Amino acid sequence: MAKQTMGTPYHNHPYRVDNKIYRILFPQQPLVRTTKYLEYDFNRCPSGTNAVVAVISYTGYDMEDAMIINKGAYERGFMHGAVYKSYIRDLNIDVASGNAHKSKFRMMNPTKDSHIDLARHNLDVDGLPPIGKKLEQGSAEQVIYDRVLNKPKFTSFKDSEAARIETVRLMGDEKDPAHVSIGYTIRYPRNPVIGDKFSSRHG
Repeated sequence: MAKQTMGTPYHNHPYRVDNKIYRILFPQQPLVRTTKYLEYDFNRCPSGTNAVVAVISYTGYDMEDAMIINKGAYERGFMHGAVYKSYIRDLNIDVASGNAHKSKFRMMNPTKDSHIDLARHNLDVDGLPPIGKKLEQGSAEQVIYDRVLNKPKFTSFKDSEAARIETVRLMGDEKDPAHVSIGYTIRYPRNPVIGDKFSSRHG
């Protein structure tokens, strides 16, 4: 059962770009450990949270797999997790090879594009969202400048579920200087809801 839980899969989180990863926010070490648990050094990757569980038989005909979570514990972060997704936005997908001046789009320039109000869309001067920005469906995800139409081009967030910006990376290509990509890692909250499954090592 411990293999299925949401836990701590790695220790280099700020530098990872996994497509999708599940991570518990407040992991704890178990109060009672087996010999193998210590031999495999599972303390370095804690999973789950210590919980006080009361098993109550009321009428004799009880629901088999249901549980009630204490509201105060839930509001303090009990079993809260997150899903991290990473994706890449290319600045110029179809660009003439090796010539940055032939690219259709460029990054926003704080000096040249100071007349464009990016603060209204909660974006930084480079046209990228700040760390921690809440992305909702239709909100501005980035702004790049169109050299052909001579105006900014806004890209909106299309997912129906709200998320927050975890990291933004600017990635270049050593073979083609015009090929610039922007890497995003966003965070979706995954707090306990009705229908979630919970397990224990004693299951």
